[in-house]
Amino acid sequence: MTTRSIGVHFLASRRLQARGRLPALALALAFAPVLTPASGFAQEAPPAASPAATTPARAVDEPTAAMATLRKIIAAYRDARGVDVRVAATVGARRTAAGAAKGEGEVAAADATTRQDSKAVEATFLFSSGRRALVALRGFELRMATGRIIATHASNPLTYLEVSDNGSPYYSLFNAFRSLPFPELALALGEDDPSEVCMQLVPEVPNVLPLRVEREEVEGQVSEVLVLMSDDGSEELRIGFDPETHLVDWSRATLRSGPMVEEGSELFWNVRSKSRRPKDAPTDAAFTLDVTSRQKVDGLAALVDTSEAAEEDAEVEGLKAGDPAPDLAVAKQGGGEWSLTAARAKPVVVDFWATWCGPCLASIPELARLQKDFEGRAEIVLVNSAEQGTREEREARIKGVLDPIIAKHGAVTSVLDLDGLAARRWLVRAFPTTFLVGTDGRLAGVWIGSTPTYQRELRAKLEELCAKAVEAPADAAP
Repeated sequence: MTTRSIGVHFLASRRLQARGRLPALALALAFAPVLTPASGFAQEAPPAASPAATTPARAVDEPTAAMATLRKIIAAYRDARGVDVRVAATVGARRTAAGAAKGEGEVAAADATTRQDSKAVEATFLFSSGRRALVALRGFELRMATGRIIATHASNPLTYLEVSDNGSPYYSLFNAFRSLPFPELALALGEDDPSEVCMQLVPEVPNVLPLRVEREEVEGQVSEVLVLMSDDGSEELRIGFDPETHLVDWSRATLRSGPMVEEGSELFWNVRSKSRRPKDAPTDAAFTLDVTSRQKVDGLAALVDTSEAAEEDAEVEGLKAGDPAPDLAVAKQGGGEWSLTAARAKPVVVDFWATWCGPCLASIPELARLQKDFEGRAEIVLVNSAEQGTREEREARIKGVLDPIIAKHGAVTSVLDLDGLAARRWLVRAFPTTFLVGTDGRLAGVWIGSTPTYQRELRAKLEELCAKAVEAPADAAP
């Protein structure tokens, strides 16, 4: 079954759920993966318009005109000029007037005004033609272009996931996150058929179809509103949009009956949107990512580092020249131990790398040449990190990489960061990352990546430190 057919099947089941033919997941289970605690702009729900402020925009063949409007909105989000979008969504439940009427006395009156809103979750999107997109949601970044999806997570800058979108970028997202209350995703990435886009706009109300276009006054501002409704009126979606750009300002979905809804209540999904055309049209570079310094994983869950340390590290600035070098005591390849403290009588180059990292492999021959050229005056140590498998498997891979280099350029010190703690302590966020440690225990330089410029700078700085070490013996670290 393809990604698209799985998504269609799931949304079709939602249609049956709304008619009471299939059991449904509880609201908390259905929506919790998306609505996690967040803070920021526009957390409150879009204010409801009073009946007097809502008037039909047309009296002729309203569904046809509404479908034509939907087509224009879809076209606006698939324009080559691109669209930048920021959204904040809430979900909740409230008692209806009929539900309150079944209560008694003051309790019923209080319940009638009760609303249960989630905290808002924020997301940002960048869309362009050809269903290209950059989606940032719940710490994930997903780049979608040319039939591929590259996903990363903020908690772990050293990994990535790359998969095919199987011909449907929207359904690929839906199958990963399940609950996507953001109509912009369907407008930009959904199917070609507008009636199928209707099913995707807010998956919890999949039976809605364009009914009419209204003018609605919200907080003193008059908006054009596309109204979509199910045949039985149990599902409604209202999309406020700019009549000139056809970009969405807000949306409000309501589910009034079905297995997910307690009698006398209704569920709602509210989204505030800020959309604009970027100054320059997005290029392909906006939707691609250089993954040569990252390790590929097998699923979205593998991208997320759930440790407390990862959350703390994300908020800490990386190490820079002048900072004290962290401690480093690790196992040597082949047995034994190596420590920075014991090596501090001379300058030390500490290079964090991985066997799967292309730029790392490209930089190792130059590091081996440095070790040969500075023999006895400095030490080069390669710290292998972020590898999978047992220690034996890791050492076998490392040996396969280093042996040809050693045979041609000479030996280097190779050590193992077996648990990843060394890379975390040194705040390594990309491979390769190279540190130059002086005899005073402070960092004399930090380089991320591998370029000819980095190689020249490292060699020059190492010459400078070695000259100073000859002039004055090493002092104890402060």
